[in-house]
Amino acid sequence: MKVPRRLTMLVALTALILVAGVLPASAAPPKQVLYGTTGRCNNEFPGGPCTENSTLVQLDPVTGALIKTIGTTGAVGHTVNGLAWDGKAQRLYASTAIGCGPGSICPFHGLITINIETGAGTPVNEAAPNFGLAGDPSPVHSITIHSNGRMVGWYDEFPAGTVTDTFVTLDKATGMATEFPDTGIDTSANGLSFDGAGILWNIDSPRKVGTAPLTQTAYRLDPATGKPLGTVSLNPPTQAALGDFNPATNLYYGLKFTPFDPAQKTFIEVVNLGTGTVTQLGPTVDNLHTLAFVKKVK
Repeated sequence: MKVPRRLTMLVALTALILVAGVLPASAAPPKQVLYGTTGRCNNEFPGGPCTENSTLVQLDPVTGALIKTIGTTGAVGHTVNGLAWDGKAQRLYASTAIGCGPGSICPFHGLITINIETGAGTPVNEAAPNFGLAGDPSPVHSITIHSNGRMVGWYDEFPAGTVTDTFVTLDKATGMATEFPDTGIDTSANGLSFDGAGILWNIDSPRKVGTAPLTQTAYRLDPATGKPLGTVSLNPPTQAALGDFNPATNLYYGLKFTPFDPAQKTFIEVVNLGTGTVTQLGPTVDNLHTLAFVKKVK
């Protein structure tokens, strides 16, 4: 019996794939890489304007070690305090802290994009400084983006205990923020991120009340209002700030650092929200301040 040529070619192609141990390009999984920015506030008086422009870096997600520096030192042109990848638009966004490094005019504080090839930062809308909010400069940070493209952020309210923290939604086209104040929780050195299932989490820093043991809480938040829907206790209590979920494992990666002291070592901490366990990946780039996983589709 004569075998159709089309079937023969299909069998041959299948055999080639099996021998080579690879999938066709169309079936290859998206490439995932870990980015971060250096450049914490290192001003003499904590709470004052930042004085160091950020630099974009690529990191090894297995060890936390530096793979490469992208662009020149300080190329972002702003001090980044939140980093998030928009998988829908294939674009890297950042929130910026108040102030910037020497040599910069520094008129803009708000939402920017970062070019992952050059490391340069560009305001989303120069006509909307301060995230379009009136009044004093707003310290929006810890931005994160849902797989549907919706961006949200957070900022701490001071003095703590007087008014609880503020949740914000952000318009990626205009850079404008809408505030949802008084969420009912107080956090510090925290990390806000959507996990792989689209659940919004806020990883608080460790806390100690009186003589009680040190504790740490991860808050599951309402993505519409920022109000808590549930909690997970973390152990051992370890700072894991300004991080992101690894899309391959759904584990949260956050940073442990000494605020306002860039001379101290920085570590990547990995949080399993299913078990509440925290493990240390290892030391990473000095003065690292944000993390974001980038899932490229091409």
